[in-house]
This record gives sequence, structure tokens and C-alpha cells, in this order.
Amino acid sequence: MASRHVAAACLIVLTTVASCGSDSPASSTSTLTNTSLATTTIPVTTAVATTVIATTIVPTTVVATTVVATTVVASTVVASTVPSTLVAPTTTVASLAGTSPADDFLGEEVIGYSAQGRPLVASHRGTPGGTVVLVVGVIHGDESAGLGILQALRTMQLPPDIDLWLMDAMNPDGLANNERHNGNGVDLNRNFPHDWTQVAQPGDWEYSGTGPASESETQAFIAFANRISPHLTLWYHQDLNRISPSTRSDGPLRERYAAITGLPILSVTGGTYTGVAATWVRTTVPNAMSFIVELGPSLSDAEAAVHAGAVVEIATMSRSID
Repeated sequence: MASRHVAAACLIVLTTVASCGSDSPASSTSTLTNTSLATTTIPVTTAVATTVIATTIVPTTVVATTVVATTVVASTVVASTVPSTLVAPTTTVASLAGTSPADDFLGEEVIGYSAQGRPLVASHRGTPGGTVVLVVGVIHGDESAGLGILQALRTMQLPPDIDLWLMDAMNPDGLANNERHNGNGVDLNRNFPHDWTQVAQPGDWEYSGTGPASESETQAFIAFANRISPHLTLWYHQDLNRISPSTRSDGPLRERYAAITGLPILSVTGGTYTGVAATWVRTTVPNAMSFIVELGPSLSDAEAAVHAGAVVEIATMSRSID
């Protein structure tokens, strides 16, 4: 899985209260401020040695010990539960765009939190006001090959007028736990409100939740997509190694993506496809196209770069499609 690094030149003040493994929302807090310091590493001494992402969580009980450091390797977050009342769902955080942000880097946002309190982070680059393209690397937590494509998209040159949003994981719980479902055992790709049905029971691989958009991750994504109104949304899955055919307006985009990457155009079968994220986007967001790319079991850096190039090419093509 591709790693993500916070840009150098950050000062992190980590204040620890009680245990990092606690269910209490006041278990930890971290504050990021920009400065120009040499980088060091935060030691994690509690029972839950998870990675801290730069954001601000205000606990109800304050300061026990303060540690100053400057570099964090960021992929997951320490909190087990973070109530939405503590942090605004669009808190801007520091760059996680590789070793340094691209020249057209526009910032990152925490758009919400997972069932287990991990942040959903969206990275933004390109031309504000251009054609809005959203790429989601992980929705099933044990299907993480798409992260390499997003890493390549963070630094490669973009054509003019592409407004690009990158979300490494809509399911950070599943990614952290190497598990398909979110922290509540729900398949988030069966939880969206369009054509939602009760699929299976808790413990089943396709369990769709207690109701349409019952999960905090789904709710956060819906609010975010409605706000940015993406013209094109891409979702990465594994490992059927294909793209489904389409007779809709996005058909030529699918075919071009397949031609660039060598993926065959073949139908995806074998599941109950209700409450699907890609379907919700293209049936709900105005003028939106949205489709799934099924990768193979693994993806090399070179292959990820080819996929990233395909994303950019079809993003440019999509500007001429209503």
C-alpha cells in the first residue's frame, strides 16, 4: 500500500490525556501549526500505536503532557470515536501529498469521521472552478491498490481547467483493519440511499447496514459530493481486473480508460448491487458521470502511473460531455 507523508516544515504539539486506546472522545488531541523546523518523529508509547493525522481535536479535559515534534507518517488516526460536535467536518489540514505538494496544491479537508473516529480526508489540487473530478482510492478496506494511483495523481502535471479532488479512503476503518467493511461491519458500497435494500445480516460480506446512509462515512461523502458537485467520479476496487461496459454518456470514457491501461471491458457480476456509491453519484449529482475501475490483485508503481495518466486523459475528455 502506498504510504503518505506530511510535508516537512510542520510543528505538531501533541497533548495526551488518559490512554490513546480509550473510547473517550477526550483521549488525545493534536494541533498543527506551520513553521520551518528540522523534522523529528513523535514517539508513540501508548497501547494503541496508530498514526496521527494533522487536525485539531478539542477534548473536554485538557493537557497532561506536551510533546513537540515535527514529522508524522500519516495514514490512520488515533481516535476511536470523535463526535462531530468537537471538530467542524471541513477542517483544513496540512498537506499529505507525498514529500511535497504540487505547485497547484489547494489544501486538504477533513470532511467527516468514520465509525471508529478516523478522519475522511479529501486533497484538492488543480484549477478552482474547472471541471471537477473526484477520485476515491478505497471504499472496501481490503482493496487498497488504488492508493498508488492517487499517490501518482498528487504530483503529476495536470492540464488546465481540471479541478481535482483525491480521497485516499472513504473507509479508513477498513483500510486500517485490512477488512472490507467499516468499523460497524457495514459494506459501504451497499449503504448509499439510491436503490438501497436490506442486504444480508451483520457479519455477511455485503451487509448493507440498518438503513440507507446509516453510516457516518456515507453521510459525510454525500454532503461532500453535493457540495463540490463532481462531473466525473472514479472508484477503485479489486480484483476482477475489468471495467463494466456502459451505454450512457460515460461509455467512451470507460473505453478510453480501458484502452490506456489494458483492462478488458467486461460486466461485473456475483453480488447484490443495490445502494452502490458510483450509482448514487451518477443518479443524484447533477450532470455527473461515475464508474468503478476493478484492478487486479496488485499494482506496481509503473502501472499506477499509467492509471494516473488515464485518469487525467479521461478527465480532459469529460469536459466535452454533458
